[in-house]
Amino acid sequence: MSEPYEQMELDTRPKLQIAIEDLSAQAVSDAGQLIQEHYRQVALENMVAPPFVRNRHEAYGIAAEQLANISGAVKSIKDDTASLLGTLSDPNLPALDATSSICNSTLKAATIIIHAAARMQRTLRDLYTAERTEPEHTPMDDLAAGGEFEEAEPAEAGEVGGDEPAENE
Repeated sequence: MSEPYEQMELDTRPKLQIAIEDLSAQAVSDAGQLIQEHYRQVALENMVAPPFVRNRHEAYGIAAEQLANISGAVKSIKDDTASLLGTLSDPNLPALDATSSICNSTLKAATIIIHAAARMQRTLRDLYTAERTEPEHTPMDDLAAGGEFEEAEPAEAGEVGGDEPAENE
């Protein structure tokens, strides 16, 4: 019998990238906890339960909303980068202001993306719960189960739709 071997993984990413990804994952986790606490506080103040994602349509709506927020933030970065590009040909335009704008819009985009990731994790948890439970019976299900439907007979060769054979002209 052979000895059990431990599967090892070689991580070839630079240490800086590993540290940033770990920091990002922690930031998303912290943001998720803050969002949960916010919903809890709102629920206590207003006596309203936090929204629960009940189906994939609601999950798509949340994802589309987050994508719109992210796209707006990326557009802001793109516009600021275009402003910096405009300073290359004209030495009188302030490159520091354009670079500062890029820095600010990038930070705002990072905040929006972290918030979106936290919202999508919460959406994933809710959707997982919603899709793993038994579906409810609908009136259409009851009608289909109780209906007296007859199976259709297979059509014979040459029949098109009626009782008479099709004619080829």
